[in-house]
Amino acid sequence: MAKSIENFVMQGASGKVGKMLVFRQRAEQTIIAKRPKKNTKPATEAQLEFRDRFTEAAYYAKSAISNPVLKDQYQAKTKPGQSAYNIAFADYLKAPVLRKVMADEYMGQIGDTLTFRIIDNFKLQSVNVRILDEDNNVIEQGAATLLENGLDWQYTATVPNPTVLGTNLEVTVKDTPGNVVVFNNIISS
Repeated sequence: MAKSIENFVMQGASGKVGKMLVFRQRAEQTIIAKRPKKNTKPATEAQLEFRDRFTEAAYYAKSAISNPVLKDQYQAKTKPGQSAYNIAFADYLKAPVLRKVMADEYMGQIGDTLTFRIIDNFKLQSVNVRILDEDNNVIEQGAATLLENGLDWQYTATVPNPTVLGTNLEVTVKDTPGNVVVFNNIISS
């Protein structure tokens, strides 16, 4: 792939040249590439599933940029050569990730805190915590709050838990496009 920058002869060129080259425009640049070949193999189940996710991402991105508030939020995250549509599209495809569980301050007492570092490529809408005993009975549940650092979410215990070891911390995370991910972490020490 070659890029043509400030080339007055090629500026604005798009389309194909014979069966060899394709010209495309992106961010005021002309991209020159080999003509893509059509794949004749039947798509696998995973490929078909990914195509469906891609289509859903396109619908979400279109919808997101038609909402002026959401479009401005996505636009604020863009880099040169990107659009709010690109950021919204990527946001749909990428689910949140739980990076770290900080349960050192949780001793099973009312007021003890649990902190979770959760990363998303855009913005999280909610983080809910369920504390379950060894038999998966709910001890308590509620919403975590975002800390000032913008990375960590904290939950404060409201019910005593006499048996901390073996406790399951179930964290349900929802991001802007509606991706919901459930993480489980067993307290072992």
